[in-house]
Amino acid sequence: MPPSSPAAPTSDTDRLAELRSRIDQIDEQMHGLLIERSNIIDALVEAKGTQNSGGTQSAGPDSPSDAPTGAAFRPLREADMMRRLVERHEGSLPMVTVEHIWREIISTFTRLQADYVVHLDGSADAIDMRDAARFYFGFALDLVTEEDPDAVVAAVAASTTDLGVIALTRAAETPWWRALGGSGPHILARLPFLLETGRPADMPALVLSPPVSEPGDPDISVYCVTWMAGKRPDNALAQAGIEILARHTSEGTDALIAVPGDVTIDAIAAILQDAGAEPGPLREVGGYAAAIDLDDSDDDDF
Repeated sequence: MPPSSPAAPTSDTDRLAELRSRIDQIDEQMHGLLIERSNIIDALVEAKGTQNSGGTQSAGPDSPSDAPTGAAFRPLREADMMRRLVERHEGSLPMVTVEHIWREIISTFTRLQADYVVHLDGSADAIDMRDAARFYFGFALDLVTEEDPDAVVAAVAASTTDLGVIALTRAAETPWWRALGGSGPHILARLPFLLETGRPADMPALVLSPPVSEPGDPDISVYCVTWMAGKRPDNALAQAGIEILARHTSEGTDALIAVPGDVTIDAIAAILQDAGAEPGPLREVGGYAAAIDLDDSDDDDF
């Protein structure tokens, strides 16, 4: 019987070993970059403390000129970062997975600058609410469930750093937004930011924050307004690109509306007036970045 020949190297086995080695190298590089980012955040916090000790309040998550009056949450800057991620993303990894990983990182580093708690709207579905909060603010964050939207507003108003998440329900039980604006809490973000059919953590919601020193110029401004009972200016508003986020009807209608940044208060008032709604004073209560539709659809309704 002839002697057996030595087994030839298995090219597939060698290729697998090579790929796994490359994955280990990439993991090490990613970890190193996270450590480097953490060191920069430490230096940023120190720079902010030095600047503030001289009587100047800084503002924001990633630069001393960007630091908050209270919370270090900066959704407009985050939106710009996310837009860049979407523009350069490629491959089979789902974009919402990238978003979740990125938000976990950002939330963690934000808390290193100014710790905060997120107050949740207890009137919404508990599982959907917690999924949304965990997806956007991370799994290590303290979540406190409040009774209803009014309690969330009150909790944020009593804090200098905490955030609130309120489920977006068009027929609202109370006009909770009346307490927003001025020195009270403001709307700073709308969830979800990336729109995609079947995405996880897709509960429509608004994020509230204490006032910040430099809120920026949001794509969408949010106003509260009242108009006469029985009037429905929905079509007239929609034709101008104005969305009714929520409304409460009793003797009249209290509404929370989302308005494109290029539409003025006078224009809003004129639209309502022409529709016979006889509006009361309009009051700005915040704003947010326009969402990105990953389905490439023009329909950004929730």
